[in-house]
Amino acid sequence: MRFFTKNIVIINRVIILLAFFVVIATIILTAEFLNEQEKVEIRKVGILKELRKEEKKRIRTWADAVSQMASLNIGQSLDPCVLDILKSNNSIPAIWLGANGDLKAHRNLDDKEIKLKKEIQNLEKKSPDSTKIRLLNDSLKILQNQFNAKLQLDTFLQLELDMMRYSIPISIQSAKKDNNGNIILDPFKKPVTEIIIDYVHYRDSYVIKEFNNLSNDSKEFANKLQKLPIIILIITISIFLVAYLAFYYSKKFQQNKLWAGIAKETAHQIGTPLSSLMGWVEYLKSKNIDGEVIVEIEKDTGRLQQIADRFSKIGSTSLLKSMEVSPILEKTIDYVKKRASKKIEFKYIFEEKYKDVKVNLSPELFSWVIENVLKNSIDSLQKKGLIQVVFKNHSERYYSIDVIDNGKGIPSYDFKKIFDPGHTSKKRGWGLGLSLCKRIITEYHQGKIFVLKSIAFKNTVIRILIKK
Repeated sequence: MRFFTKNIVIINRVIILLAFFVVIATIILTAEFLNEQEKVEIRKVGILKELRKEEKKRIRTWADAVSQMASLNIGQSLDPCVLDILKSNNSIPAIWLGANGDLKAHRNLDDKEIKLKKEIQNLEKKSPDSTKIRLLNDSLKILQNQFNAKLQLDTFLQLELDMMRYSIPISIQSAKKDNNGNIILDPFKKPVTEIIIDYVHYRDSYVIKEFNNLSNDSKEFANKLQKLPIIILIITISIFLVAYLAFYYSKKFQQNKLWAGIAKETAHQIGTPLSSLMGWVEYLKSKNIDGEVIVEIEKDTGRLQQIADRFSKIGSTSLLKSMEVSPILEKTIDYVKKRASKKIEFKYIFEEKYKDVKVNLSPELFSWVIENVLKNSIDSLQKKGLIQVVFKNHSERYYSIDVIDNGKGIPSYDFKKIFDPGHTSKKRGWGLGLSLCKRIITEYHQGKIFVLKSIAFKNTVIRILIKK
């Protein structure tokens, strides 16, 4: 614990540096990943183009096979190779439409049918004579019949055609027919043929579809990953902020406890000899000692009693009570004036309507603040000058008390530092007076104290704001 207390500044800096390095490392690694991801995406696009080229070749070959099959004359047999080509298309969805738009054939349109075929193929590799295969084949026929029935509906067929991205024209050589549907023969009794242009419509295969889905998932993941450095930065800052605030308030609580403990112990230490002094004063009174001497001693013991009371109230609760401000200011100014150089002039300025104003304050601590500020003004004047205390309405929430002097002033860079513990410009000063003033005003009275302005040997203004 002592190590952390002594090296807290270094530890804080180390934590900040570690947090910074974590964020930078995350950003660099994420950038490298995204760069690699971009290269992968470029490769994917290239592979996708190649796949589409290969599929176009395959569907062109399949369309040619369809053309050959449809162009057979009566009595001709189909080449086995053409038959194999027709059966080989197990992944590319395709529709063969006639010249008048009638459906002639289709392949791989139904997702359920394709999945069922794959399941049957897998089972056939394991156990060709399985009862389950026969049942699945029956289910496949039912699915095919149901899907074929749907395709007879023009709306359903149009939906399927709308999903087709590409089309290939195919030439069909067929026998010409008359109006009665009879085949027309030439003089040699051979069928008269004509060329009809049909179309094969197709879309990307299920392989490319899955490839696209994986690519889109990868892009989505990469987009999410781009936000990772920001999320880590926010989390790191949040953790650091929580840790810092926890440490700050813990340290502040310990300081407050220490201040209160020292103050109360000081009050106790002063109280012990003070009680003895007061006893000696009573004893001197009984011995008919010069009354003027006893009065002066009583003033000093009273002053010590006041100091002990002030210290005892540091760290106490429920200190504030509604009191008039002007009498306290007048009494404190009068006390300081009697102990200051005769060449220093004091002025208390206020508007008459604010003479009886009451605010919630601790008279002992508030008087102590004014006394400390006045003493600092006296030190600044160097035995000659003017000190003014101006009490006025500041805003809807505050009254202001300005302590103004024409002493040597305060450098602008010290406006805030003068309220820090240990900061002093005096050779024998402890730097605790104004620090105590700030604690008393801000923490006990919920007010403010600050240097409003300072012009050397003209006017330096320390302003105190007290809540109404």
